[in-house]
Amino acid sequence: MKDEHWTLDIGGVCLNLTLPPAWLEPLERAWASWAGSDAGWAVRLVQDETLPAPRGPYFEARPHFAGGRCALKTTGFAGEIIPREGRALLKVHPDAMAGDLSYFVRTAFALYAFEQGALLFHAAGVVHRGAAYALFGQSGSGKTTAARLSTGKPVLNDDLLLLRPGEAGWEAWATPFGRRRGELRSAPLRAFLRLLQAAEDRLEPFARGAALGELLANSPVVNADPERSPALLNRWEEILQSVPVHRLHFRKANTFWEVIDAHFA
Repeated sequence: MKDEHWTLDIGGVCLNLTLPPAWLEPLERAWASWAGSDAGWAVRLVQDETLPAPRGPYFEARPHFAGGRCALKTTGFAGEIIPREGRALLKVHPDAMAGDLSYFVRTAFALYAFEQGALLFHAAGVVHRGAAYALFGQSGSGKTTAARLSTGKPVLNDDLLLLRPGEAGWEAWATPFGRRRGELRSAPLRAFLRLLQAAEDRLEPFARGAALGELLANSPVVNADPERSPALLNRWEEILQSVPVHRLHFRKANTFWEVIDAHFA
């Protein structure tokens, strides 16, 4: 059967996918509400029976940058992204799972978003009083827990957000790369909150240098490219000119929003 074409549109950042029908079906089903039509990078997914069968999930591969290209290769997978040419190709053994394909798509999306002036960011995005708060931290810091405790509030995503400039400042956008709650797609970005599980709820200042280090560490894919490091740092400096960052110590209860209200009211 001939390959099919489908466009993924997240906050106006589009990838034009070309892939076999059997692979398109699960992705199209999972990302049905993210279908678009605008032009973007061309991402092609190809079955290659000459490759060995995968021994593990593709996300164990890490992006390697050289000569302006990004390679993600491991047993059963051979992926390459060429930003300057606006295209990406993944050759993969037919036994690959839909999650493996989405990992490559997500990697290409992170690079294209950065080229478009936006940024993919590891954080839970919770909308409170019409504004988005990006709750971030290392694995295990409580992003998913804090999103779950924020009862009654829209959750743009509990793991990955798209940050992009809007007419009135930076915005947080939902992505399909994690769990969401509600249909809201975006909100003005009010603050970054570095999560720390604790016995009491409180906010404290976060020194700019230390904050920058953690924000950079939570900028997936782009932060692995030495050539993009200066531009990534500049992007964060630009964001922090208008969006504050704090440490949020929180208990496993939704009372931490009272502390946030007291500070940002």
